Amino acid sequence: MEIKVGEIIKAKREERGMNLIEFAKKVEISPGYLSQIENGRKTNPRLDILLKIIHELDIDIEMLLGLESTEENYLSRIPSLLKLTLAKERNLKTLSDMEVLRKFNALADRILEAKYILESRELYQMFMEDASAQIENALKRYMALQLLLQKD
Repeated sequence: MEIKVGEIIKAKREERGMNLIEFAKKVEISPGYLSQIENGRKTNPRLDILLKIIHELDIDIEMLLGLESTEENYLSRIPSLLKLTLAKERNLKTLSDMEVLRKFNALADRILEAKYILESRELYQMFMEDASAQIENALKRYMALQLLLQKD
């Protein structure tokens, strides 16, 4: 899966909560020009414009241009929205297993059903935080178990 410069710019802009018009004004270009950059129709914007964009969005130029030397370093700098995009393919592949899909749907049904059982918004928020923490703890236990099994 190839990530384009414009996609990174758009994701970073959206991550910072800026709409296209206000960001274009901030970097002193037209919204149409910014849209063309983000959508990949303008593939080589002027260097001064690109430098303004990466400065305003605090984007590492090496990462933007794909010059990072290690994947770990590169992944740590990708905006969270792009991390979700990268995970989408992996998740779709996982959900193509019918047994996994069935269990996932059952779990999602239980979580959504809790919203109606726990009528208080605050209680549901607490429930969601607790469920998330329990999933995280279970994952850590199974990752440790996996390491033990690999050693044998």
